[in-house]
Amino acid sequence: MTELYEVITPSVGVETLKGVGKKTEEKLKSIGIHTVNDVVFHLPNSYLDQNPTDVNLVKLEETITALGVVKTEPTVTYLRKGLNRMSFFMEANNVYFKVTFFNQAYLKKKIEVGEMIKVHGKFNRAKLEMSGRSIITSHGDSVDMRYALNKVMNNKTFSNIVKEVFRTQVFNQDLPDYLIKKYKLMPIKQTLYLLHFPDNMDDLRQARRTMKFYELFMFQVKIIEKRKSERVKDESSIIHYDIEQLKEFIATLPFELTKDQKRSVNEICKDLLTEYPMNRLLQGDVGSGKTIVAGISVYALKTAGKQSAIMVPTEVLANQHYESLVESFDDRLTISKLTGTTSSKEKREIKERLMSGEIDLIVGTHALFEDDVIFKDLGLVITDEQHRFGVNQREKLNKKAASRNVLYMTATPIPRTLSITAFGDMDVSLIKTMPAGRLPIETFWKKEKQIDEVIEFIRKEVNKGHSIYVVAPLIEESETLDLMTTEEVYMMFKEAFGESKVELVHGRMKPDEKNKAMERFESLEVPILVSTTVIEVGINVKNATVMTIFSAERFGLSTLHQLRGRVGRNDLQSYCILVSEGKTEQAEMRMNIMTETTDGFVLSERDLEMRGPGDFFGVRQSGLPEFKVADLVEDYRILEVARTEAIELFKE
Repeated sequence: MTELYEVITPSVGVETLKGVGKKTEEKLKSIGIHTVNDVVFHLPNSYLDQNPTDVNLVKLEETITALGVVKTEPTVTYLRKGLNRMSFFMEANNVYFKVTFFNQAYLKKKIEVGEMIKVHGKFNRAKLEMSGRSIITSHGDSVDMRYALNKVMNNKTFSNIVKEVFRTQVFNQDLPDYLIKKYKLMPIKQTLYLLHFPDNMDDLRQARRTMKFYELFMFQVKIIEKRKSERVKDESSIIHYDIEQLKEFIATLPFELTKDQKRSVNEICKDLLTEYPMNRLLQGDVGSGKTIVAGISVYALKTAGKQSAIMVPTEVLANQHYESLVESFDDRLTISKLTGTTSSKEKREIKERLMSGEIDLIVGTHALFEDDVIFKDLGLVITDEQHRFGVNQREKLNKKAASRNVLYMTATPIPRTLSITAFGDMDVSLIKTMPAGRLPIETFWKKEKQIDEVIEFIRKEVNKGHSIYVVAPLIEESETLDLMTTEEVYMMFKEAFGESKVELVHGRMKPDEKNKAMERFESLEVPILVSTTVIEVGINVKNATVMTIFSAERFGLSTLHQLRGRVGRNDLQSYCILVSEGKTEQAEMRMNIMTETTDGFVLSERDLEMRGPGDFFGVRQSGLPEFKVADLVEDYRILEVARTEAIELFKE
């Protein structure tokens, strides 16, 4: 990202600027400002509009600057120790209103009856009151700005350093002229100058608009450059698969592929025939049938005499993929599984068979990274839920392949905005349509006082022979949060259904205990599984028809949707019950969105709006840029235009 913020090249250190001595240099470096580019891109973090607003134009409540005449002497009231209130009346634009300042009694000497005054604060039109923030003493119309300087120097000193950069440096990097004309933008030097020293808010808005486009366009250019540098022709990446054998195999599947599955298979197969290594993301909602697309890709490799590997983040997910693939491909593929709990004897055998080329597909966890896991001819690496692995981990397995073809899969529907940024250097295949015969999952929101209703509904489903998931967010009691724990929920269900019908699973259990409990649930021996989110990814019990989530407001929309996707994997009507008090506006909004739509892509966009890009994956996703002005959620339209223009630039 650093070169994105280099508009002065070569970039020189701050110590070369007039007025920056050793002490000032050290202060600047302590807040991350080392070069002249760092100076101009250290933008103000707040702006104060000193231009007066006509108070008659304020609709309800607005933060404005009012210019008027002081009508009464200011009075100061001491409310308690450390709290005082100063009030006076003023008239602006023929409107008489009260102005109040808290803990700023020292301003009294600046206020004289009959004098013109500029006050900045929040104006309440209905009450004719202004909550004052500051009295502006500067004359003329302007915008005052404040920098985040960590108290190492004052605003004025830093402003002078910024001015010195503009006075002495040559700005020689910019957007192409045709884009500046096409989108009515400003040159970058003018943009940056107005971000530091705007004359009015219109200037500032224009400068921010240009800077947003600049950041998003330059970032897309960097992504495409990275892709071009990595996209090197490599004859060994071509997979000469047998298309007739592949067609025959697809024809034998017990169901017809959906339109999106067919398109995804075609896109992958096309990639395999090119001399550029495949780098594709297969994005599909929970239960949309990504695994079968991956399996068809593996079969294509087999017809070319090549091996494939599927890497997954958890043992539970490895088991699910393994069982699903064995069920679908029967004796047509030789499939093995390698995880942390594979016995030493089995590991030795698997490693020997991999080296001899006997195994077509290996499904595994981090165990696949081990140096002694050697393939005869690995042609395709498939990584599931790839954002859970570090870049270095993924690369370690990719390097074992002579043909560097990589397919990433995710069941987290990623909003288009994040697709363009986090995965901009990949081709993307989308599976939006669900397999035929699947009924939409009905979702209900219930309050805790309706728990008896929920229990009775679940009892009816258990009596039909169906399986039930019950999720709660915490393992043990929390002193700060009034939430039902997994233990409490488990006790409640045990009381309602009897001990033999309920299993408890959480992340702190030993792997062996957890696996045994899961097995009892998966084999339908026990109909109810009470759990934390360890079942979010991985269990595939087709008999399950109800997902009940306690304290549902504690989860993001993406997690709730992932959990909901554990049911509805058959032709039975399935349900998701959200148990939540919905005490906050955001919690209520989340519950309503979940009951309104089952489309993961719609939900992902809403989740992004509510939580912001940094928290979208539940963890801060490295690789998501921190822009100075642009916002990935608000500015997605600019992002899409910037991406289109960046692609056009490279085509030319």
